[in-house]
Amino acid sequence: MATINVLTSYGVLRGAAVALTLVLATGCVDKEKCEQAVSVTRDALTKEQTDLARQWRERAWKICDDTAGVQALDKEIVDKETEIRKRVEDAAKAAGLAAQQRMNTATAVWKGFDALGEKDRTIERLEPYREKASRMSTGLAPEYAQQIDVYNASEYAKRKALAAAAAKKN
Repeated sequence: MATINVLTSYGVLRGAAVALTLVLATGCVDKEKCEQAVSVTRDALTKEQTDLARQWRERAWKICDDTAGVQALDKEIVDKETEIRKRVEDAAKAAGLAAQQRMNTATAVWKGFDALGEKDRTIERLEPYREKASRMSTGLAPEYAQQIDVYNASEYAKRKALAAAAAKKN
């Protein structure tokens, strides 16, 4: 009798496992919720919220039985992440180039002061060059603006000391 109960229990468990497998394999599809999950995923991508899009894609994967459609969502998410990453890299590169151009311009301003005759390199004449060079950091990212400001302060201090020494000499 004990053998029959064990076999009967095993049969019930096996039947439940098969039923569970069929439910999972065919998916418990709710077409409306599936469409909502896909729609919200695409809306999140439009707004460039890829983390949210991934969360809704996971929900779509659980709800929808259309694996091809969900795989298409995966591709859209990866493509959007790649696009965003490239745009950020391009913007950082452009900001770096702009900062370098501004640094080169600041250097040219200081060289312009240095090109003046020795008698013309006075503290009074130095001020407009300082003002022009200081404008080079305007509108740049803070890390680049700070570098240019430090450079300009150093160059100004050097030239101011030289102009003061030349004034004492004369």
